[in-house]
Amino acid sequence: MPGSTIEGPEPPAKDVRALIPEYAALAREAVVLNPEPGDPDVRESPLGGGLLWPADEPWPYCAQPDHWTYGSDPRNRTEIVPGAVPMVPILQLYARDVPGWRLPQGKDLLQFVWCALMHDDDPGAR
Repeated sequence: MPGSTIEGPEPPAKDVRALIPEYAALAREAVVLNPEPGDPDVRESPLGGGLLWPADEPWPYCAQPDHWTYGSDPRNRTEIVPGAVPMVPILQLYARDVPGWRLPQGKDLLQFVWCALMHDDDPGAR
């Protein structure tokens, strides 16, 4: 319509405590990680991809018993031998990339690896 303007959505609040004051006492400082596409080096903080890993240390494998997968057919549960499943690299974070984060003394790197199979103690496995 002539003379009208289209306004976009309201910008997000800078302080969530102002939106929901009942939860203000539960507020904690948080760091928002903002991964960007690219090909990070192992000396960076990547999400997925390669991790900096010592050449003389074996890659971790899931040794938990009772893990399994459906494969391509959910009716066909396939048991997997413990120790046969290499862990999947998920995240590597250097302390220098996370403002205010403190790791134990002498440590500057946190790595997450994950077993991609189902385990009998997984709540979502049933």
